[in-house]
Amino acid sequence: MWSYIGIGVVLLVALRFVRQLGKTIPILELMLLIAGLQWIVGPLIEYASPSLHYKYFMYVPQEQYMAFVAPAFGVFAAIILLRLKRVKGEYIKVENLKYYSKYGLTIFAIGVVFDLIGGFLPGTLGFFAFILSNFKFAGAIILYFSENKRLKNIFYGAIAYLFLMALAKAMFHDFILWSVFFFMFWALKFKPKVKAILLIFALGAFFLITLQTIKTAYRAQVWSGYSGNKVELFFSLMVDTIMNSEEDAPQSPTEPDNNVRLNQGWIISAVLNHIPINQQFLEGATISEAVYSSVLPRFLNPNKKEAGGQENFRVFTGLEISSGTSMGISIVGEAYGNYGVSGGIMFMGLWGLFLAQMWLLFIKKIDSNLILIAFIPLIFLQVIKAETELVVVLNHFVKSSIVVFLFFWFVKKQWKWVLVHESDS
Repeated sequence: MWSYIGIGVVLLVALRFVRQLGKTIPILELMLLIAGLQWIVGPLIEYASPSLHYKYFMYVPQEQYMAFVAPAFGVFAAIILLRLKRVKGEYIKVENLKYYSKYGLTIFAIGVVFDLIGGFLPGTLGFFAFILSNFKFAGAIILYFSENKRLKNIFYGAIAYLFLMALAKAMFHDFILWSVFFFMFWALKFKPKVKAILLIFALGAFFLITLQTIKTAYRAQVWSGYSGNKVELFFSLMVDTIMNSEEDAPQSPTEPDNNVRLNQGWIISAVLNHIPINQQFLEGATISEAVYSSVLPRFLNPNKKEAGGQENFRVFTGLEISSGTSMGISIVGEAYGNYGVSGGIMFMGLWGLFLAQMWLLFIKKIDSNLILIAFIPLIFLQVIKAETELVVVLNHFVKSSIVVFLFFWFVKKQWKWVLVHESDS
């Protein structure tokens, strides 16, 4: 029963996401859809067709897993979607961003500068530099609505830059996320029909499946010092994968398949299997730590946890993880590990209420500062990730919000920027 309910909630979220494209920037709907795919759909595929991987498997029966995760996700989604009903109609006059091209160019330049100098700054300023370097994407979004074709091309240049950086590092997560964000703004401008949106989704899914298939082989070559043309290497691997059948490329039992990469549920199930049998519930310890860490900089909180989730992963799952590996237990896994089934479901409801209220606050701020809409993806960059634990999500959300609002305070006060055009009202 809970499996069917979980799938039903995922379908409702997907329907809401598609309907909102071209009307709003459905960041929270995207977050819910990603969570539903990773917490509900991926696990159900794994239960139906186990990958037989030695580590990435479901550690508890389907009934036990879904009895917690499905209602937790359902409450999380229901509270957010009910609160979002307070926003009526097409509330974002995004086409008016064309009046802010000059500001967009400045914001883009700030991002480029900090992208170049960020690696030379001391570690304490690293996160600050990271946020400012991402200003280039906010600037590119603003310039996409410019009436100047040259400025508009910066938007496409930003996508190309993301892709080339992904190829250089063999890390594709940021490219995928920002591509989805950029698609939202493209949809807001052109308002495509549902058929066009579904076609784009199908092409995107095909690309992602192919990418997951070749990623291991591509990384093996790049990380071993490949000196050739990485663009050529990437597309040659993609063509080979498309042209050859899966039977021609057998899966190693030590390598995760595509669904294992989608399935965050194996980690959540490990938490359900480990707590409280081998580890007592943490009674909110990591939650309070996340709140404390988000409001204090590292020099005032020297014991602050490093990003990567290794410590929490070991405590919550009982599994070993190497120091160079990054794995998060997800907020729903953290909710259970702290409060159990009932308390975990209640926490997910409160977390959903917090995010919805913050979203409504941002929407009100956009009424008096349209440029803020271009910074929303940066502020919610970690929020939408279903695998990330609370300390990372809250730290990024709070700190990036502070940086963005301090930036607007500065440019309004010192540079005399006019953030409200008469056509915005």
